[in-house]
Amino acid sequence: MTYFSRRAFLKTGTAGTAALFLVGNTPRLLAADAPAATGTLPPILRLDTEGGIVLAVPAPDMGQGTVTMAAQLIADELDVALEHVRVELMPFVGAMDDKGKAAMGPLIQGAGGSLTTQELWAPLRQTAAYIRGLLVEAAASRWKVAASGLKTAGAHVTGGPGGARLAYTALIPALEGKAAPADLSTVKTRGRGAHTEIGADRPNADAPAIVRGQPIYGLDQTVPGMLHAVIRRCPHLQGELEKFDASAALKMPGVVAVHEIKARKKESGKRLIAAGVAVVAESLWQAKKAAATVECKWNGTPGMDTDSELVMRRAFNALDIAEMATIIEDGDIETAFRDAAKVVEATYSHPTWAHACMEPHSCIADVRADSAEIWVGHQFMDEAINAVAITTGLKSDRITGHFYRMGTAFGRKFEKDYITEACILSGLMKKPVKVTWSREDEMEQDYYNPMGAYRLRGALDKDGKLTAMHVRAVADGWSGHAAREIPQGILDHYKGEWMEMHTAVSNGAWRGPGSNTRAWVTMGFLNELAVAAGKDPLDFLIELFSRKPSVKHSNWPNRVLDLTRYVAMLRRLETESGYRTPLARGRGRGVAIFNTHYGVCGHVAEVEMIGDKDFRVLKVTSVVDCGLPVNPNGVRAQIESGIIDGLDAAKYGKMVFRAGVPTTNNFDSYRKLRIDEAPAEVNIHIMDFGDEDPRGTGEISLPPFIPALTNAIFAASGKRVHTLPISENL
Repeated sequence: MTYFSRRAFLKTGTAGTAALFLVGNTPRLLAADAPAATGTLPPILRLDTEGGIVLAVPAPDMGQGTVTMAAQLIADELDVALEHVRVELMPFVGAMDDKGKAAMGPLIQGAGGSLTTQELWAPLRQTAAYIRGLLVEAAASRWKVAASGLKTAGAHVTGGPGGARLAYTALIPALEGKAAPADLSTVKTRGRGAHTEIGADRPNADAPAIVRGQPIYGLDQTVPGMLHAVIRRCPHLQGELEKFDASAALKMPGVVAVHEIKARKKESGKRLIAAGVAVVAESLWQAKKAAATVECKWNGTPGMDTDSELVMRRAFNALDIAEMATIIEDGDIETAFRDAAKVVEATYSHPTWAHACMEPHSCIADVRADSAEIWVGHQFMDEAINAVAITTGLKSDRITGHFYRMGTAFGRKFEKDYITEACILSGLMKKPVKVTWSREDEMEQDYYNPMGAYRLRGALDKDGKLTAMHVRAVADGWSGHAAREIPQGILDHYKGEWMEMHTAVSNGAWRGPGSNTRAWVTMGFLNELAVAAGKDPLDFLIELFSRKPSVKHSNWPNRVLDLTRYVAMLRRLETESGYRTPLARGRGRGVAIFNTHYGVCGHVAEVEMIGDKDFRVLKVTSVVDCGLPVNPNGVRAQIESGIIDGLDAAKYGKMVFRAGVPTTNNFDSYRKLRIDEAPAEVNIHIMDFGDEDPRGTGEISLPPFIPALTNAIFAASGKRVHTLPISENL
């Protein structure tokens, strides 16, 4: 395994290699050729004699606050003010295997699974702590005192003779030429009690640039001499292009070329890139206008059986009669149901959801005979590099990636179709080409959140205690997870069955993958069981989660869940929400709590009915267990955004397919939440369980909000929401 060229990255001006520290006026190298063979070196820091500190962050930011969080980690360990740390995104610095494929090196250069903060927590702090140690040693040498007696504060080393202090800027020349160790994993970082920046509320570091409209997103980027491409893609799922006529387009001003794009598929048979016709022009507007004149004849036969109503009927039929795979079975489920005092059954279903990213996809590619460059917003740098390598036939170490902030992603910008298209067209044109998607493209060619249908049975004993549960799940993706969700592991008797149903729809990750819908199914049904048992839903959950101190979760990441924390969070919700306070007629509260990936979030939603068919969310009270919060302000922002996304998806989210064609393809047909529908009040409480390390927050609040909402609607109206979206099923 070989590492990508460090000198090549230094020439780009971003100095984004994981193997070097830079210091000085230039800045110059601290260790010009530090060995990287072990792949254990942390991210880069650049310091200059003017007092500036530049951090090259390895993981992209798509709104989850990576940039701000990373700056806080560095400022905390270096003892400098946060405003003195400037952050830029690091290019890919991973490794290349024997087959020429890019692989993650010492850093996880991606964003997904609510893992970014957890992955950067140790290496960023170790990097800063190492540099701080060098500065202290330099001061000790100058003062001829022991380093152990010195401290740092406010970008100074303190504790010198007679109370002397030295600015970092004065010590930087003494660092030049020192070798960086190959492994900083043993460098001691500060404990929780010594943090200054970690745990402090800080605003988004990119906010000034965002409100000024500065070009920090992938869609904003330009390179000299580039052409623009707009692609007429096949509107049919899995469809093909039979023929096209571009004669009118070729006569239009600025049009340079028209190229057919052949459909490509993944090994699974799902779409990699859609069939289409690309119009390449000197400007985006010229390409867009010309593309509209291209006459295309499509063959939509492969996906014609994918129709929303037909697919859902098939799913319900499967719940009735299909032989499903049993993925988990504890105890004696049939005896438990036979001995039950009461059996409760319910069926839930939800449609497909689109990502509807605010920033549609774009990529600039410059493909040459022996190298390639891309400028793109993408969630995983190695995946982006490998997409270029596969398309061009180049080895990954011949590819340079420039990565930018994303205007939301939610999992959609993990896919590589827009990168592949740009590389194909640049290779054909022998020039840089920028491919820009429209809103319709982004929705019609999405990798959607799966649809699903679920049948659940629960057994209650004479005291109203849940004794057994049986889940049958069918969907066109992720459905197996719903069949083995908590309370599996708590109950002695549990059975989960599932079946994946084939459709022509291409599915992918969507904020809180799997959890986003199974939380609604699971927590919604537990609410039904509580009502059937004649118990308050909050008391029912507290009793359930009090049965065991912990349980091993069967779904990724297979955590051991501390159920004592669940109980504490529910008690906090009870207090903070005023849960026991009576409400006026037509109002109701709903509660839910759920583990998503590495974090736990709980909500009490309070709603008021507007007639029989609509509602407004008056208040949301949330509790969060995310370990040690690096930036509580950022945590609250993520929880709020998850609440909004959950409300939006639950109330309106519905992709419609007719004979294999997506018919909801813009905001006029795929309804989004309006600002006046947002909750009037949101109160977020970050739980402190004494953790030394952080966990993720980006995806944890959305899943439990949907059942909290539908449970509140039931409490307010007596109507149980078993089918999403709510707007069509109240």
